[in-house]
Amino acid sequence: MAEERRGAGATPWSRWAPDILGVLWVLGAAAAVLVPAVVHGSSLGSFDLLSRFGLTQQAGVVVHNGQATDQISEMIPWTSLAWTQVHHGQVPLWNPYSALGLPLAFNWQSATFSVPALLGYLAPMRLAYTVQVFASLFIAGTGVYVLGRVLRLGVLGCVTAATIYELSGPMMGFLGWPIAGVMSWAGWIFAAAVIVIRGRHRLRAVSFFAVVLACAFYAGQPGTVALLVVATAVFVVVLLVRRARDSGQGERGVLRPVVDLAAASVIGIALAAPLILPGAQLLSQSVFRDVQRTNQALPAQDLVYLVVQGFNGLPLSHIQFFSVGTTAYVGVIGLVLAVMGLARRWRRPEVMAIGAVAVVMMALAFFPPVVALANSLPYRARLGVAVVLLAFSIAVLAGVGTDALVRWRGERPVLSWCAAGFGAAAFVLLELWFFGRGTLHRANAHLRNESFIWPAIEIVVGLAVMAALVAAARRPGHRSAVPDRRQMHRGVWAACALLLCETCFLVGVGASRFPSSSTFFAPTPAVTALQHSVGSSVVGFGARSCQVPPTIGIVQEANVGYGIHEFAAYDPIAPRTLFNSWQETTGQKASKGLPVSVFCPVVTTAALARLYGVAFVLEPHGVPGPPGAVFDEVVGDEELYRIPDSSQATVVPLSITGNIPPTESTGVAVPVSHPDPATWKIAVHAKVPTVLRLRLTAVPGWHASIDGRTLPLGRFAGVMLQARIPPGRHTVVLRYSPTSFAVGIGLALVAVLALGSALVVGRTRRRGKPGI
Repeated sequence: MAEERRGAGATPWSRWAPDILGVLWVLGAAAAVLVPAVVHGSSLGSFDLLSRFGLTQQAGVVVHNGQATDQISEMIPWTSLAWTQVHHGQVPLWNPYSALGLPLAFNWQSATFSVPALLGYLAPMRLAYTVQVFASLFIAGTGVYVLGRVLRLGVLGCVTAATIYELSGPMMGFLGWPIAGVMSWAGWIFAAAVIVIRGRHRLRAVSFFAVVLACAFYAGQPGTVALLVVATAVFVVVLLVRRARDSGQGERGVLRPVVDLAAASVIGIALAAPLILPGAQLLSQSVFRDVQRTNQALPAQDLVYLVVQGFNGLPLSHIQFFSVGTTAYVGVIGLVLAVMGLARRWRRPEVMAIGAVAVVMMALAFFPPVVALANSLPYRARLGVAVVLLAFSIAVLAGVGTDALVRWRGERPVLSWCAAGFGAAAFVLLELWFFGRGTLHRANAHLRNESFIWPAIEIVVGLAVMAALVAAARRPGHRSAVPDRRQMHRGVWAACALLLCETCFLVGVGASRFPSSSTFFAPTPAVTALQHSVGSSVVGFGARSCQVPPTIGIVQEANVGYGIHEFAAYDPIAPRTLFNSWQETTGQKASKGLPVSVFCPVVTTAALARLYGVAFVLEPHGVPGPPGAVFDEVVGDEELYRIPDSSQATVVPLSITGNIPPTESTGVAVPVSHPDPATWKIAVHAKVPTVLRLRLTAVPGWHASIDGRTLPLGRFAGVMLQARIPPGRHTVVLRYSPTSFAVGIGLALVAVLALGSALVVGRTRRRGKPGI
């Protein structure tokens, strides 16, 4: 896999074969880590967690990963809903199944317009999420591979960097969440930044950077995008400072790349405007800001997890995905190669810049003063996610170290740094074994002891490889002026041995992370009975039992996968008014004892249910339904109560003076049809002026018409929509189509046209020049 010199007469295959084989290795490594999960079931995700909750409970199901709740209670249901809408020819804008309906495409988590999601739409629904997971890993690996080639590393160095990053603990820990989706574009963004700074083919470079930046935005998680932008900025600043110093041009030498990067960033934001504009509009009114709690610096001792995964006595499958410090592993070989690469090639501007990113990301995650400074900012991203970019930096530096080893021709410093690195790792590992293990429960102590196996193997392999190279270096004739082919390739074989060992470690550890299922939202008999009983009506809960077992109904957002409307939600983009309305009406919090983004109200009376359009209420077995409710049937081991006269839409006569009636006024139900999830159609027949009240979340983007004319909308109960209706027969139509989304599409089209025109003009000019 060593990089060969390609002469002018080389065939296309000889030029591209090494890179093709390198990319195939990256793809194979990504596939290998997921093979155990796919063998168990083709639908990746934590479906087995549903066996612990309410109507989806099943006896005898073994939960593979008890910490992957968000996969089944957010990501997978939204993926299936978006897939369904796309395959019905609809833009996936609205989720009608959660609470009173919530935005889907603009919640920054569903990533419905991301590259992995677009690929997922091409697969069957049960495989859409699986395709997204594979795609995220492949994007991460190929991005770092391309970055390595841009940094002029050989194929083997690129493969090492790509493999370590895509299979590193932080990537595997966040895999399946938007965090990994955003971070998968890190290599591509850094590569694009380098190309822009080098200044060749300016238009193509600017276009490349703009496109990959937009792809990162579409992957979701604005806080994660912010961290990625910070890391890119650090890299660019260091690179430009070195460029100005080395070129001797000072500010003039960096002005053009700064202008190009600024233009590329503006164009990239414009390309992502269809998500950014409506998403930012929703963020400002949501509970998302309440989720951004004060960051705490990770304990410095968590750095041990870089090489000893499982030192806490828990397997990877039992570590919470947000416990980023405990999933920081990159392996002994990766760390040693990274140190050697930085030490040997720190004078290269790109290597120094990557080293600076590593230092800054480590400070953001582990250094309390830096974390305290970040907490003083108005917007607080989850700084622990910086560990992903720390792993990225280590992976790239490991690729640099591998490249130095591949090009080894007997230089003593290369062997010295590698031997010293593995020797230091052996010393640390022995010290941890004898003095740092502490006292744990017997089972956890056993897991901690097992966690030393792979680091020990990597150290032994590393020392053995170094010993072989030292022996080769001492052979007579090794330092001859013209070394033979065997001598020239000893570094290649050494690098291959280290890569193979590192890959086995990363695959062996990461393979236990991801759960899967042979079924896809297969309904239990209780769920089937509930579907048959409630149809498209909204189901509420009569007891507080969300998320924490024992629960009733279906866990929040997982109900989306079964097509059942629940008066509950787990969505950080949920409007703050939803929670405020419930608290002002009942005096009770809708997320008491739960994360602030969990909407889980207790419906205590039929009047309260009617106010919010809840037509059925589930109660635990033996618990009476809300006063005024009517027992309907037993569903599983729960009891279903019907709420008389509850409806999604009601009309209430205006007062004699024409004023809007009080919120609690009883209304008359009117029928509602849904041509698509983002459209409501209501037929109204009123003899007097009335107000039409809709149990629909009032968020920016809803537009109404009456008989084809614009109909102004207002709010009632602080969170739902209402409109004045004149006497007579009318057809009212509401559509969710945010103006900001249309403006964003316009900006994106302008950006595409501008880039396309510039590229065409530039190409025409080049063709018109003599000799070109």
